[in-house]
Amino acid sequence: MKPLTFVKRLICYLGGMALIAISINLSKLAALGIAPVTSASYALEQIWGITLGATTYILMVVFLLLQILILRKNFPIRNLFGLLVTFWFSFVIDLTGIDPNAVGHLMVNAPRPQSYIARLLLIGVCVVLTGIGVFIYVRLQWIPMPSDGVPDALHKAFGWNFGNCKTLFDTSLVALAVILQLVYLGGLSSFTGSSVVVREGTIAMAVLVGQVVKLLTRFFGEKYDRWLELDRPRNRDEKH
Repeated sequence: MKPLTFVKRLICYLGGMALIAISINLSKLAALGIAPVTSASYALEQIWGITLGATTYILMVVFLLLQILILRKNFPIRNLFGLLVTFWFSFVIDLTGIDPNAVGHLMVNAPRPQSYIARLLLIGVCVVLTGIGVFIYVRLQWIPMPSDGVPDALHKAFGWNFGNCKTLFDTSLVALAVILQLVYLGGLSSFTGSSVVVREGTIAMAVLVGQVVKLLTRFFGEKYDRWLELDRPRNRDEKH
């Protein structure tokens, strides 16, 4: 691999995760629910009183242990490096966050949208940014974050459809977040507060991010592959 090609791929890999982390903090500003993958982490942030980056890293360690438990001797050793990847992801979450106790907290003074329409529009921005981040990070097929490795482990171990495994995993995280929100964060009244964990924004991101990735793959997948010199066969989504 040419050095320039490696640098481009590395920038896209780390940059994609950074976009996802930034969109997570923007969704906190919208206060209409956070992305499914960090919903449980956000609930634990408020319960434990530590930063979102820290709770995200802790849960990623748990997800890695789940992979080992599911795959046992078939666990890919390379997936252990997912903890290094997660360190970067967690760092950017805190760096660009709104928590004054976190490192950086670059959005701590960012204006919070007041009207419901403005908050919905901000969730729309989060959907697009997350979709772009997932597209440019996942398409490289480098080391996955542990949260992406659990559905793949279920798929490999039990032969279940990967999409169904992903849906099951994300739904389980949201369900856990809802339980934590109801039990520890104020019951039903927590769904109207500024620190709400799960609401319509969470559902919107769960449903729409995949569609953004699908559109980007269809219209830009081949161009992206050529730019990064990725050798892969075209799939049906990219042909139609």
